[in-house]
Amino acid sequence: MKHNKEKPTTVSVNIGLFLYLQEKVCERKTKTEAYCNLLKKASENFVSPILKNRNQELNINQCHVTITDLSVEWHWHRSTVRSFLETLEEYGQIEIIRLPKSFLITMPVGANGTDNIIGTPDFGFVRGLHEVLSDWIADGVSIPVAGEKGIQLLKTEMACFSEAYKKEHPNDTDGLKQALKSHFESAKQQLLEQMAVATFKKVIRKHYAVKGNEAMTLFYDNDLGCDSEALLEASQILAELLVCGISPSLTHETPQTKAQFENLLESYKALLAQSVGHADHL
Repeated sequence: MKHNKEKPTTVSVNIGLFLYLQEKVCERKTKTEAYCNLLKKASENFVSPILKNRNQELNINQCHVTITDLSVEWHWHRSTVRSFLETLEEYGQIEIIRLPKSFLITMPVGANGTDNIIGTPDFGFVRGLHEVLSDWIADGVSIPVAGEKGIQLLKTEMACFSEAYKKEHPNDTDGLKQALKSHFESAKQQLLEQMAVATFKKVIRKHYAVKGNEAMTLFYDNDLGCDSEALLEASQILAELLVCGISPSLTHETPQTKAQFENLLESYKALLAQSVGHADHL
């Protein structure tokens, strides 16, 4: 993914402005409209009607939704909704707690005009990491360059945090030391997570992007009858085989079924590699 090198600009606006700027063209929501819809839901602590009896306690800027509800409301395919949320998560625009049949989403925006919460890495830092690592995945920069940019982003993040803390607590020297330590650990964790995901994407894209995923397509069409729920279950089995080498779901299956999933792994990897390439162009 290519980005211009201009200095990022942060703009603080009321959610109402986002809602005003939307232009309704058809029933299917644009990505901007979907994002605004999530902002509205988070600001109102929206809970999907089907989840009302869960008694889920929500914090500020949180909403509790299902993929099905968003798919119906946005007029999107379920897989498109899931991919969109995962991309927003990668950009640091939302935080997702994945529950068995629903998502608890937090929109990390300032409350009442305040800046980012003390102790949480600024989401400009996360976005910056994502951009640098996306360039590296696409062979736009080398490992030394990407690594140096990551270090600079971390240093900038810590400097900005220190300055913000001093403004809020001008005489709290001891508190600053502890806050800096805690914030560094949080930012470091973000760095580790982003790099772990990026390296996986880099490797799988390098080795499987040119391979076909026809076997997965035929499996979805013929064996699963285009049942997306069944595809999700099958994909979980394939992911377990890829990461762990075994899948508990195959324990009691026939040798033929086990062999079928083993044979699907290469096509599944190719599908993952292609999805990495598509995400780079969102």
